Amino acid sequence: MNEVNGQTVRDVGEFGLIARLRAALPPETVAGPDLALGIGDDAAVWRPTPGERLVVTTDGLVEGIHFRLDWTDWASLGHKALAVNLSDLAAMGAVPRLAVVSLGLRGDEEIADLVDFYRGLGALAARTGTLIAGGDVVASPAALTLHVTAIGESRGGRVLSRAGARPGDVVAVSGTLGASAAGLRLLAEGAEGPRRGTTTAATLIDAHLRPTPRLDLAPLLLAHGATAAMDLSDGLLGDLPKILSASDVAARLDATAIPVAAAVRALFPDDWLALATKGGEDYELLFTAPPRAFTEIREVAATVGATVAAVGGVVAAVAAGPSLTMRHGDGLEEAVASGAFDHFRGER
Repeated sequence: MNEVNGQTVRDVGEFGLIARLRAALPPETVAGPDLALGIGDDAAVWRPTPGERLVVTTDGLVEGIHFRLDWTDWASLGHKALAVNLSDLAAMGAVPRLAVVSLGLRGDEEIADLVDFYRGLGALAARTGTLIAGGDVVASPAALTLHVTAIGESRGGRVLSRAGARPGDVVAVSGTLGASAAGLRLLAEGAEGPRRGTTTAATLIDAHLRPTPRLDLAPLLLAHGATAAMDLSDGLLGDLPKILSASDVAARLDATAIPVAAAVRALFPDDWLALATKGGEDYELLFTAPPRAFTEIREVAATVGATVAAVGGVVAAVAAGPSLTMRHGDGLEEAVASGAFDHFRGER
């Protein structure tokens, strides 16, 4: 690290930066038997497994929109930049194979920080068997921008999509919801916020800064009969309508069945349901499955340390009726609108 302390991107230039970032990655993430050409050529050359389908996803993170450097460390930012892409692959039931990373830099970023970014990204890549095959570095004077494109493979030629839910299916989610949104709320309150000193605050903040893609659960959904799936990036009320629209069905949710982290309920007694259903960035899996298949999935999920919970059911769409309703603990059932975040309207 001493050789990069205090140096900026402008000091070493584009190619000096690329060399330092490549060196920051674990060796097993920059070379492998399926990667004929990796970092350093005009393009990467990868040999996909014969008979499988390619699954491609991309996500961008923009400073001030998706992250703040006064709220996150660079290693966590690298982890998250890759994690949000791997979560998309998990939702499709795909196996991650490789990723490329593009950096839009102002030029005054310190090399040591970018090396930490690549170390955080590389550590997750190594744990998930993802090769880092290259990318791009460009000037971005207005804001730091980070783009990752990840490529995966199908399992036995099969993938999950949003368009398979059927009336009678269970609507289910993995893990618990709301921790990431609660962590973001704590970050916004600042270090002196009244809840930052609690024992669970760090756990909630970590859920926001370092999400875990559910790659371990994905093959179980495929193997045991899930009909549709996606990852929860825009919140339950933002993402479930996407499955309903793609599948031409409707659904009923049970608010009392939504698994919410105990810390979220404790620290946000008035807002926990909104954080769990509209907060977003949980990167858990939302899926549908016939009741018998859901029971099997719930049982086998425990073998990989995961939990799943039924939160509602799929029903036939009615032209004049709402596509999504939610029943509360008092028995009141109400139509609910999509809670998805809109990048250009800036609201949920």
